[in-house]
Amino acid sequence: MKHIRPFALLLLFFTFYLWDTKVLFETNNLYGRFDWDMYSFHVEFLRKSFLEFGTIPLWNPYYGAGFPVWENPTSKIGSLTHLLVLFLPTLIALKISFLIYFVLSGILNFHSFRLYTKSSNLPSLLFVFLFQFSGFVFQKFYAGHLNQIPALFLPALIFYTLYFIQKKNWDIGISITFITYILLSEGSIYPLTQSLFLLFFLVIREICFSDSPKKRILNFTKLSVFVFVFLAFKWVPVYQFIHSVGRHFVADQFPLSLNDIYLIFFGPSQHPLLANSLSQMQYRYWEYGNYLGQFPLYLFPLLFFTKKRMLPVVLLLGLVIWMMMGKVSAYAPANLLELLPIYSWERVYPRWSLSVVFLYVWCLAVGFQNLSTLVPFRFQKYLGIFIILCFFFHTQDTKRMNTKILSEIFVLPLPNISIKNPNTYPITVPTVPDYGSDSRMLPAILSNLSTNDIYENLTFYFTNKTTSDKDYKGEVYLLSTKKEFKPKLWKPDRYEFDALPKGETLIFNQKYHPNFSLNDKKTSVCSFNGYLAIYAKATLKDPIVSYNPFKTINSRPKVHQLCFDASQ
Repeated sequence: MKHIRPFALLLLFFTFYLWDTKVLFETNNLYGRFDWDMYSFHVEFLRKSFLEFGTIPLWNPYYGAGFPVWENPTSKIGSLTHLLVLFLPTLIALKISFLIYFVLSGILNFHSFRLYTKSSNLPSLLFVFLFQFSGFVFQKFYAGHLNQIPALFLPALIFYTLYFIQKKNWDIGISITFITYILLSEGSIYPLTQSLFLLFFLVIREICFSDSPKKRILNFTKLSVFVFVFLAFKWVPVYQFIHSVGRHFVADQFPLSLNDIYLIFFGPSQHPLLANSLSQMQYRYWEYGNYLGQFPLYLFPLLFFTKKRMLPVVLLLGLVIWMMMGKVSAYAPANLLELLPIYSWERVYPRWSLSVVFLYVWCLAVGFQNLSTLVPFRFQKYLGIFIILCFFFHTQDTKRMNTKILSEIFVLPLPNISIKNPNTYPITVPTVPDYGSDSRMLPAILSNLSTNDIYENLTFYFTNKTTSDKDYKGEVYLLSTKKEFKPKLWKPDRYEFDALPKGETLIFNQKYHPNFSLNDKKTSVCSFNGYLAIYAKATLKDPIVSYNPFKTINSRPKVHQLCFDASQ
């Protein structure tokens, strides 16, 4: 029973914290603001394809002239959200996924903190409640950045890794792999990169304080090899996709001041940019809100009760705060870190607030543990009761602040689409009605439309033609006749035709990708001005074009010369 009590208390506080978020479950109008539909149409595509074809396609033809699914970190394929969306409507699946990750991460954070720091229940609960109930979750939730919710697993990933270095417990190693897979499958790239940054320093700390550094280094090497090899099926395609397609971000031009740091974490409005109603804000403002609450502010003196072993963590906290402030000077670490490709994607530096909160509450919890040992045993029970009452105060405070504009998200229904598609496969249109969000894909995919509206900051090679263009020839057409050539069977990642005459070039209104292949091994797909194409050297009977993400991926799509020979 003693082992169950703290987890029961965790569930009690999670329920208490979420009690005023009933709007999450009271409306079907979800996709009204910011990036909500942009991060949800990926799973809606998986749901739609599964229901209509009974398969899980690996190419998304609806978005930006076609898009890989397995390699794309925002697709959520293979994730818990993906599993739920196969059996539940997208809206319900997203809500359940949010709840599961919110509660599960809290349980794992509690267990990992207590395991690594050898703390008692009360400091472990202190750590979990200060971290879980900070503003990070709902600031991302407001903006619709659903791929950031699993970032709450960051402490568990860090602590389990450090504990494995100490003890080489393979049950913990499997837990580390499980958490890493969650982050990869949900597209949580920012938390992963921040975890790597923190582990770079914390692993060095762990080795330096060890009595057997060689053993710790060997344990870390074994863990790294195990995780990287076991999860290579996921992270290798993601890495190759991002670095072959490219990403372009506009760096944040507004570095923070020290006063901003205080307001973001403890200010009554979290930040001056957040003082207005949600409808009057840009979504990027929500990057600047991570309200910690008054309780952690009052606990600030506990930082001075940390022992020598925690000094590197306090210094790392200062470094990450400096990182969060952005390019405040020529010597700011943000300038240096931007030289590394993976960290150049951290376009909004306040996203490092996740790591700031983690390190800050870690120091507070350890300081509390050190201080509580000075309290006589007969007063320990009263100290526990007092701290739990403080938890209720803290939970009410953060709930009131971090969910204060939650209901303003769920205000707009999906628009009606008047475009009629006579085909079983999607037709490409320039855009669909805007309803307050940056992305317009969700209503399009429900209406079986494809759009060239690209919002994911990815570098593409061309813009596909749409039905409104004068030179639009159809989704699939013959180059010689400029007439549409309809497939006999179609799935999102597969085209089947009756026959393709010798000497003909078949053009698809999808972007070329080297992972497409033809069932005729003597003929390969090629690029025609960036479009997917086939040049028939001989008559092709029943040609089938399909996408396979595990085919060898080149660094950049190569233009096949035969396509140009055919066009002359």
